[in-house]
Amino acid sequence: MKLKSFLTIMLLSLTIATIAQDASFYRKYADKGDKEAMFNLAKCYMYGNGGVAQDYNQAALWLTKSSKKNYAPAQHLLAYSYLYGAGVMKNYEEAYKLCMKAVKQNYGPAHFLMGQMYKDGILVSQSNAMYLQYVRSAAALGDDDGEYVLGYIYLYGWPEMNITPDVNQAVSLLQKSSMQNNAEAKFYLATCYKAGIGVAENNSKAMNLFKESADLGNGGAQCVIGEAYLKGTDLERDFSKAQTYINAAVQQEIPYAYHLMGDIYYYGLGVEEDENTAAQWYQKAVDAEYLDACSQLAYMYLIGAGVKENESKAYQLYKKAADGDNVGGLAGLGICYENGYGVLRNMSTAVSYYKKAADKGNTYSMNRLYHILRDGDGVTKNTDDAITYLRQAADNENANALFSLGYEYLVGELLHEDKDKAITYITKAAEAGDAHSCAVLGVFYYDGELIDRDYNKAFKYLQEAAKNSSSVNNGLLGEVYRNLGACYRFGRGTEVNQSLASYYTEQAAQYGDSSSLDAVKMLRK
Repeated sequence: MKLKSFLTIMLLSLTIATIAQDASFYRKYADKGDKEAMFNLAKCYMYGNGGVAQDYNQAALWLTKSSKKNYAPAQHLLAYSYLYGAGVMKNYEEAYKLCMKAVKQNYGPAHFLMGQMYKDGILVSQSNAMYLQYVRSAAALGDDDGEYVLGYIYLYGWPEMNITPDVNQAVSLLQKSSMQNNAEAKFYLATCYKAGIGVAENNSKAMNLFKESADLGNGGAQCVIGEAYLKGTDLERDFSKAQTYINAAVQQEIPYAYHLMGDIYYYGLGVEEDENTAAQWYQKAVDAEYLDACSQLAYMYLIGAGVKENESKAYQLYKKAADGDNVGGLAGLGICYENGYGVLRNMSTAVSYYKKAADKGNTYSMNRLYHILRDGDGVTKNTDDAITYLRQAADNENANALFSLGYEYLVGELLHEDKDKAITYITKAAEAGDAHSCAVLGVFYYDGELIDRDYNKAFKYLQEAAKNSSSVNNGLLGEVYRNLGACYRFGRGTEVNQSLASYYTEQAAQYGDSSSLDAVKMLRK
């Protein structure tokens, strides 16, 4: 953590702290030489609390007076003032002297600050060993920042310092820091509960901790809570609250917040859809090196949404993301090389990138590998690998893969024919929202050829397919409309409704269903 960003967090956390009395109360005792009153009065001036305007000069004045009485908290905060140039000229040497005086009094926050100076090489020679030593001593003295940072180190490990991950130690330290309302500790403790790292997985507790961290000013947590409100995941959807949290993270220049703002305008979440504004936010995220935004903006350049269509620009953005090992970028380069977007078409290279993305769990890439390797499109045909990738995508509940796997069992070309397994997988695809699968099942249940006829199920799936007709090919859609018309005409799976029967019969005729065309002619006589 760089010194400036750490200072910002420290100042923010002190600002949040409640001032028990107003400045006039502290001044009365400060004038009498009380070192604690001097310190508290200084904080009033530093943050503009207690009925006085913010005044760094006055803050530094009272901190100096308190420090001269060897009051460690004042020495520590005055050291920050000299580091940051708040009310005094920046003076690293004076900051070091003051911090060391507080360290010698075993003041935990001063130990942590001294560690930061060694970490960043401020006045002293940069030393990770000394940094770690002071972080440990700060944590041992109960400093919440020391506990948080040491917990973070144990959570992820520090190979350069021969520290391997120790999740039990990490959770213990993060819990101690969290109890002192450390926003960063709450954020990382929340991630532990979210993923079940060192503790039993507990999504409810994780979200509570994320919320507490966000309310204490942690930008990452503000993004988590904002996204949860935005998408209605874990929290009830609330666009107003979502924007409040995301805007707070934007103010802290959190790159993911820029991406979320792009999503708000791209999908019209609580605002009018505005692809131009969305593209601007995504570009801001790209400029901040947020690689997921590269993939999103690349797609927009491919289709000309919010930006002028530019395949070359799309390729460059996908490559930027892929160079950072971003899964969306890897899959995007696969798309570019498969279709010749911004680069010469090269199926071998496309397959190479799709495989890299598939290894990272990208189900779109798994699907493309299935189709390419199954058909031998520009590469050596490999049906075994094709089925392997298809199963991987299906295991990840990808609707397209579930349908394709069902299809393979249905036709018995690459797999042994098994109609029961075919129906099982196609049903899973339909339940996952795939309209084409709904259409197929609806026709199957209505005709009763491959499975027992069931008009109730037929109507259910036919209706779902009709709601998402753009995802169903025209030939199949004609059958869907024809059967829906019959359902309404004869009361099969629903109540009789001659008006809707006529409507769907006419729709079927428009999509080339010959029997429906004859029926329409009869209706119009």
